[in-house]
Amino acid sequence: MEDFGSLMVSGDSRVQGDPDKLAFCGAGALSAQDRDNYPILMRIAYLSALQARSTGRVLGFRCAADLSGDSIYQLQVPLESADGTAITLSEMRGKPLLVTLFYSQCSSVCPMTTARLQSIESQITARNRRNVTFLMISLDAERDTPQALATFRHEHHIEGPNWIVARAGAEDVRALAAVLGVRYRELPDHSFNHSAVIALVDRAGVIKARADGALGADAAFVQQVQAIAASH
Repeated sequence: MEDFGSLMVSGDSRVQGDPDKLAFCGAGALSAQDRDNYPILMRIAYLSALQARSTGRVLGFRCAADLSGDSIYQLQVPLESADGTAITLSEMRGKPLLVTLFYSQCSSVCPMTTARLQSIESQITARNRRNVTFLMISLDAERDTPQALATFRHEHHIEGPNWIVARAGAEDVRALAAVLGVRYRELPDHSFNHSAVIALVDRAGVIKARADGALGADAAFVQQVQAIAASH
């Protein structure tokens, strides 16, 4: 069953420029085909607003692991890197980690998130920079082959030793997205609608902070990276 956290909502259920501003709910679904189906629009809008801890009289229940305050390395996630090497998420233990989910064919959010990560890298001291791993995991394991990931690395100039671009299986991506707080949905054209989250993970694997990759990391977030990278 799909996670309700993967539902992505647009700001409006009407077509652009629709003069009838009162006919439809203002929080419809991207994938809605029938704009007159008000109950469906409201259901999707309601579910999209929920978080994993949310409850409701008609929500039902869902099984989920709560890793808040715990190490992400509890997840047994095998990865395949851009050079075809098999690694595991737990191999990142011991260094601070900046991790995000992306896909190589993205033409908007993902390049912006990559640039934000590069900006963070440039703002931390050279000594601390050596202690930080930048991990980008693809949402699209089927199309993001190691060759595609290698091309992405080269085009975005992230081929340094501290950068890891990798892919994981669909179920592992779903688990990671839930832990990192990333919402995503594959569209019919195989592109992805997804939130842009950069998570700061300490040496033990505990998430310490999150930043919006599309908007950029503020000074406080960079300071947190510096502090964790400098700690022993």
